[in-house]
Amino acid sequence: MTAADISRIAITVGTVQLFCDLLAYWRIYSKDPYERAVDALSRAKWKRDKASEESVQLEKEGSGGAAASSNKKASKSDRQAKKLQRAEDDYGNAKANVARRHTLPGFFTSFLFIVMLRILGLEYKGNIVGVLPFAPFSVLSRVTSRSLAFTTSQFESDDEKVTDVSQACAFMFIYFLCTMSVKYYISHFFGTQPPHGAEGLMAIAQSPMGQKILRSAGIDPDELKMD
Repeated sequence: MTAADISRIAITVGTVQLFCDLLAYWRIYSKDPYERAVDALSRAKWKRDKASEESVQLEKEGSGGAAASSNKKASKSDRQAKKLQRAEDDYGNAKANVARRHTLPGFFTSFLFIVMLRILGLEYKGNIVGVLPFAPFSVLSRVTSRSLAFTTSQFESDDEKVTDVSQACAFMFIYFLCTMSVKYYISHFFGTQPPHGAEGLMAIAQSPMGQKILRSAGIDPDELKMD
């Protein structure tokens, strides 16, 4: 009954993901604090972009003229640089604030999937859950048939396309496919995705407050930056 087993695993994965998405929306994403955090992020991004445009415009004005004029431009350039840095810091903190509100639901979802993986893994341990319509390469078969232990004589099928014992799939491979497909689409359609730039723990680590925490822990924030 591989079809029934695959359907059961896919439905279980989709149900758990849907439950996590709806619970996170009900408890966090539909609340005023989250909406205010997203609005603050939008305002901070607008201010950062405006300050950046002003800095570029100031640089285009050139550095020619008298010494007094040059001093004024240098002073104005310094003020603009400080303004841009403040805008960057505010934007970083706003991103971290939004990312932090996505962190807890992400950990909770990961925990439930670990529990579900453990339960289903024990239930289907050593059982054939699916059958591939082709004989995979030896490297791939090590993944698809992992945890299966049987001889060729113990593998029988009425399907003419199934002729090789390596076509048998264990639970882990089917579960992996379900998380890459069912889980992804459920999260895409029903989940609340973070705004651009506020994804993951890196948004928190790259914020001014996050960098202070990293430095206090003896970690150089520049080492965590991606090229």
